[in-house]
Amino acid sequence: MLRKVRQIAASFVIMLGFTQLYSFSSAAYGYFMSDSGDYRFVWNYWIIGLFAVLLLIGGAMMIQNDRFRLHVAIILLAFTAFQAFSVYFYQIKTLLDNTEDLKGPFNYTNLILTAISLCLFFLFLLAKKRDESLLETREQGWKTKWLISSIVFSISGAGLAIFLSAIIIKHFQNPKVSDVYIFTNDFDAAFAIFSALLLILIAFSSLKRGSYFMAGIAMGIGFLYLMNYLWFEQWMTFSIQNGYEIAKNENRLFGIQFVIGVVAFLSGILIFVGKKEKKY
Repeated sequence: MLRKVRQIAASFVIMLGFTQLYSFSSAAYGYFMSDSGDYRFVWNYWIIGLFAVLLLIGGAMMIQNDRFRLHVAIILLAFTAFQAFSVYFYQIKTLLDNTEDLKGPFNYTNLILTAISLCLFFLFLLAKKRDESLLETREQGWKTKWLISSIVFSISGAGLAIFLSAIIIKHFQNPKVSDVYIFTNDFDAAFAIFSALLLILIAFSSLKRGSYFMAGIAMGIGFLYLMNYLWFEQWMTFSIQNGYEIAKNENRLFGIQFVIGVVAFLSGILIFVGKKEKKY
């Protein structure tokens, strides 16, 4: 496997790990912030947390060398099986349940994660081992403009994430009965602040050479926000088709999330183009 291909693929592994870190953090936040005590931290949350750690560590190791390719492939296969089980048990099985007259829209997030993980598994499993001893020595100055573009996108995303968190925090500090959020909670504000900090770190890492690990984190942030936007749009379409009117006051929030998702994901892609190799 070519080194560049391996490192880009490893960044996607890190992206998968970051999405699981988000899911686990969301569940943990809900558990500790629950006042009623009826929030159950079920077994699959622990599995999600375990995959977050394994994928992040596995991706980081694959960026460095090809030695752990088979190990990471096994992790990806297990993750694919877990995601496929979740899609069937929690989504497809529910859609096939004829006892429910009104079913909500299908959430494509886990299905997309399953497809990405499966593709990465076959890539790591079937790719031939190649000599990676030769490092890039030609002029790399042309890559600077791509890293600068990545920095601009990262800083823009960070600014929007801070703006998003401010809107959400202000809403929950002075809640109004006529302005209730259905799809947004206070964890979204915490994640927006965390995303802003990460995007600033990503921008700093791109000042010199860029980082494949940070590219994976940027794409993870972008993926999550884009999937949140898609999920919201599906519910809006579903509500209109069934004669409901919900969450009109959250359109702006998810519009901001869409822009954050686009710029964060593009920031990661631009790091791939502009990443400078070490010179010895």
